Amino acid sequence: MSTSGLVDALWTGDDPPASARKMLQNAVWGLRGILATAGGAASGVSLQTKAPGYVLHVEPDQIDLCRFRGLVADGRRELADGQPDKAASLLRDALALWRGPVLADLVEAGVEWSELASIQTSRLAAVEDRFEAELRCGGHYAVLGDLEEMVEAEPFRERSIAHLMLALYRCGRQADALNVYARFRVALAEEMGLDPGLELQQLQQSILEQSAALALPGRPTGLPALIEAPLVEPVRRRGPLVLAGDPRTESRVESRSEGRLESKPEPVAADHGHADHRRATSWRQASALIVRAEIGTRGWDDGVTVDDTLHDVAAVIREETERCGGAVLASIGSYSLALFEPNRHGDDYAKRAVMAALAIRDRTELDARAGRFAFHTAVSTGETTVRSAAAQGGSQSGNGALMVACEELLSLGGPGEVLVCERTRMATAGHIAFERTGEAGWRVAGCRCLDIAHDAVPPAEYEHEMDVLESLLMLAVTRKRPMLASVLGVPGSGKSWFLSTFESRVAGRVVDGTPLHVVRTPPFAGPWGLRAEILAACCGIQPGDSSNVAELKLYRTVQQVLGDPANTELAMESLAPLLEPGQDGDNYDAEGKQAAARDWNQVVSQALRERPLAVFVDDLHLANDAMLNLIEGVVGCMVGVPLMVIVGGRLGLLQRRPEWGGGKPYATTLTLDVVSRPGAMRLYSTATATAVG
Repeated sequence: MSTSGLVDALWTGDDPPASARKMLQNAVWGLRGILATAGGAASGVSLQTKAPGYVLHVEPDQIDLCRFRGLVADGRRELADGQPDKAASLLRDALALWRGPVLADLVEAGVEWSELASIQTSRLAAVEDRFEAELRCGGHYAVLGDLEEMVEAEPFRERSIAHLMLALYRCGRQADALNVYARFRVALAEEMGLDPGLELQQLQQSILEQSAALALPGRPTGLPALIEAPLVEPVRRRGPLVLAGDPRTESRVESRSEGRLESKPEPVAADHGHADHRRATSWRQASALIVRAEIGTRGWDDGVTVDDTLHDVAAVIREETERCGGAVLASIGSYSLALFEPNRHGDDYAKRAVMAALAIRDRTELDARAGRFAFHTAVSTGETTVRSAAAQGGSQSGNGALMVACEELLSLGGPGEVLVCERTRMATAGHIAFERTGEAGWRVAGCRCLDIAHDAVPPAEYEHEMDVLESLLMLAVTRKRPMLASVLGVPGSGKSWFLSTFESRVAGRVVDGTPLHVVRTPPFAGPWGLRAEILAACCGIQPGDSSNVAELKLYRTVQQVLGDPANTELAMESLAPLLEPGQDGDNYDAEGKQAAARDWNQVVSQALRERPLAVFVDDLHLANDAMLNLIEGVVGCMVGVPLMVIVGGRLGLLQRRPEWGGGKPYATTLTLDVVSRPGAMRLYSTATATAVG
């Protein structure tokens, strides 16, 4: 290094002082003393003066960068020779030399070299080589966490994306693997307008086909051990919150194609040391509940810490789980795992698990709206190994494919959603309503029955609000001006009770000699279900009418409205499928939907002119945008119709439809005050609660 170059490096951007060269010489003299004290001469390190400056002589094995490159080269050679275990060891040693970014102290001070970028790139390549070696050894569990961190830090390295997909697939999380590919493809298209490379596309196809080429090459190593229990051996497939059972007992494999569990007994050695363990572990029907709190970036400016919040969240999860008859098996960080088993009151464990998930979400809604966190929740039902509390030292544990399936389902849900498996849906269909989320699971859309005890308020609490809403209804009916009224509130405000009570008050009321008809539609009915309910009310179709009677009433109404026989027949072709049970629009193609919507508008707008109607839809915040669009269109576009739509929902509904808060001439909103409930959750400060509420 030349003297002038050293001077320029030391006084970058400034004019060096007149004594700069003298100061440099003093620094070199001091550096030589440090090297001599550290045994530099014996180690072959020397700093020599050589025109036009200085030369530092160092043996290559004394430079960590040179050692890193040598170890990486050796590791790649072993990997190419089919020795992944040796390669993984060498690459781990190479990466252990790194203790942060290259020359981070000088970079922080503003000193930069172009070589630093290439050195960092070589490290990332070595990390990927190590991942490949570990995966070839069967260590997919061991590298899964590191892979996720790598992809988070370097989201556009396709080789790392492929490694993460393969690791997830081998961990039994093929849905997560496909989600990784989908997110990468969208990000790549949005950021750079590109498609994933051919190799990554082929990997995705192999996962979809469950290709044998992706099979595990050897026994997995480094199984996660977030929860350890005495006398517990690892199992091949489990999620991060699963308590492993003894693999020498029965092993059971879930048959997805037939929707049942097949038992495959394995021979059990006569090991008396584990006899008590086997007796304490049994296979049982149960429902698993996993809750993950996704920490947000907003709402933390009031002194509340993340750790305190997670502690409170865990307490709420435990309280609601136990209230519903379940047991929390583990709470680690943002994850909680609970198990619901049959009890003496009956086999309603699946329903209790779903109700617990909804209760947890409801009690933390204000904090979720403030941006502190969002919940991801999943419930799976099936057989699992359950180890007794006595054998577990006072705590219960569960294990098996049920837990893995529940964790896979968890990754598919969005913030605030509760996803369930097919078995859970079938077990709770009489109490809970669901929406299909694809082939993997079902999303909870609401409850089919009102839990009055959970949402009860004194009858006189909202008498004034009911009088206001009744006045609006009479105004809409007598003036034949459609109106939309939104009744909003947080959990515990009595919103559902309010709507049910008001519906009972006005049902059958006679206005100008004509009885007022009432229709109640759940939010999960969707736009076509809502059309079907309103059409049935217009035609006078009763719930107990047979299909022939319903079709006859529809024909009379359509004929009365349209008059022309030919038009009546065409309208019947498009409208009759609406009256079929479970109508969700699947009976129509794109052209058929347009025809049905057009004929529905014409028939309903005319039939309602002489038939006052009030439509009630509770929990509308759970509905999709298509449902909201239809409600807004019906109220906003129909003229001269005695119609009022009364909807209930959470306060967040106004975030999706802010104009419903008074921005439209036909819309008004009633916000119910919070009615305190014993034990209500307080994760937020008083100031935050006031601002949000």
